[in-house]
Parts: sequence; structure tokens; C-alpha cells
Amino acid sequence: MLVRTLATGLYRAGLTGALSATSGYLRRAAAFSVFTYHRVNDHGDPFFEALPTAVFERQMQLIARHYVVLPVEELVARLRSGTVPRNAIAITFDDGYRDVLTHAAPILARYHLPATVFLATGFIGSGEIPWYDRLATALKSTAASQVAMPASDEVLPLETREARLRALGRLQAYWKGLPEADARRALEALLERLGTGQHDREENAFLRWDEVHALRGLGFRIGAHTVSHPILSRLPADRACAEIVESKRAIEERCGISPRAFAYPNGGEADYTPGVVDQVRRAGFDCAVTTRFGLNTARTSPWELRRGQPWEHHLPTFATKLAWYRMTLS
Repeated sequence: MLVRTLATGLYRAGLTGALSATSGYLRRAAAFSVFTYHRVNDHGDPFFEALPTAVFERQMQLIARHYVVLPVEELVARLRSGTVPRNAIAITFDDGYRDVLTHAAPILARYHLPATVFLATGFIGSGEIPWYDRLATALKSTAASQVAMPASDEVLPLETREARLRALGRLQAYWKGLPEADARRALEALLERLGTGQHDREENAFLRWDEVHALRGLGFRIGAHTVSHPILSRLPADRACAEIVESKRAIEERCGISPRAFAYPNGGEADYTPGVVDQVRRAGFDCAVTTRFGLNTARTSPWELRRGQPWEHHLPTFATKLAWYRMTLS
């Protein structure tokens, strides 16, 4: 609350802009930030989290005013050549939901901001949705009043929406820690007990390939994000390699371009390994992004770039924290 109050005071006094504009000049070494978004829409469904369109627009308006936005692929090349602009930022989207085109792209075009969208290619134009959306759909719509926590005697109540959301968080965390084959079997068993539910095809729709082409026409860069969005550290090496290589190949075949950037699914430190990083490099990618928080400098591996998910809907706090972290993070 104190941070919000202070940020509001700075914003009303007109000092946030100055803080943002000078943050890059107070650093000795060149650095850039990467933002990661997933969904931008106004459905307001807590089972499928998304940033409201108005919040996204306010963030983009501020970024366009005070920062230099370039594609992450270009910033990596500039870091190598020593030509990174002060206050440099890259904007990225993971997965490939359709609302990137319908909601985010018009705003980015309005402010002339480039972005990269990382595609989980198995869901593009297939009508399928990832396991975490299937789980959310089932918990949202099931008639069950409780569900057993796998590999445990604990029972999770499902009698209210809040209880279902808590159960969703617990179950998602559990599944992310399982080997991929075990996770798949356990998920199918759970969904059978809950009832798979009918997902809202419009709300949870992924892009089609013609819509990917439309994004390219709007200036988006296209990156790879595996085929089926598994956590790569939970896969055997040959399966992980196939997920990386086949997602790249699908984009090459469908778009006629070779993607230069890759995004690790989930992207935390435990979600990929040195072996996976080497597979990404050998697949021909110039860089790869994680979800590990931080700035990117000459000391950052181009295949383990740091990103941050915009954490504040309150614009003064968003602006103040962004400038502060850019000044103080190493």
C-alpha cells in the first residue's frame, strides 16, 4: 500500500515520466527488459487469466512515451554489437491465443510497437487447447463437489468458485512437477472423473495459421514455443529435442520463415536444463527466453534471457516499479 501511495504521488507530480526517461541513463552497462504477456481480453474469467484491454493499452502508451521498443531478436544482436538503446524494452506473447490478434495487436499498432509471439504450434489451427486450459475448464464446469489431490489423502473442496480456483492452483503446481508421461496419464484420469467440460471455443481459441500471417503483416515476429507446451525438463532428451525442432519446422513450413527466438514453456529455472539449452542452440535459434525475472546485459546468455510479466494493473505503480528495477537490477 505504501508503494502504491508513493507511486501515485510521483505520478500526479509528473515525476514518473522523468524517472522512466532517466532510468536507462543511470546504468553503467547496456541492458534491456523483456515483457511477457499471454492473454489480453475483457472476459474477466478468473479461470483463464488475462490482462484487461484498457490496462494493456495504458501500459503500452506509457512504454511508447518513455522507452525504445525493439524485437527481442534485434536487441540480442544489438547487445552483441554494443548498440542497445538506452531504455530498451522488448514485448513478447507466449502460447498463441487469438486475442493477441484481436485485442493486443490493434493497440500495439496504434503506438507503433513491435512484438514477438511465441507459438505452441500444435494448438495453432487445431481446435485443441493445452492441458492447463483443459484442467481449468473441467474444474470450472464440473458437477463434483470435491476432488482428491493425486498421490495424497487430501480432498480439495469444489463447492464455491473460490474453492475451485484454489484447487486449480494446487493441481496445476502438482502437474508441473511430474514427468510428462506420468502427468498425461494422471490428467486424463482426473478429467474423466471430473468430466472434461465444454470449453468456450471463442474465449480459449488459439490463432489459425492465416491469423499468424496477419500478425506478421502487422509487424509481429514469430518465435517457437514447442509443439504441445510440455515442461522440457520433464521429458526424455529425444522428446524434448523433437518438441523444439518440430515447432521450428512447423513455422518454417507454414510461414516461410525460420524463427530466430524460442521460449521455454513455463520458463522457470527448474523447467529447462543445460541439455535443453544446448538443444535449442543446436536447433538454430539465435536466442531463447525464460520467465526468470531480471534485466539482460552482456553477461546474460542469449539462450537464457530474463523476462518479467507486467505485475501491476495500477499504472503509477507499474511505471515506478519498472523504472526502479531498471535502475537497480544487475
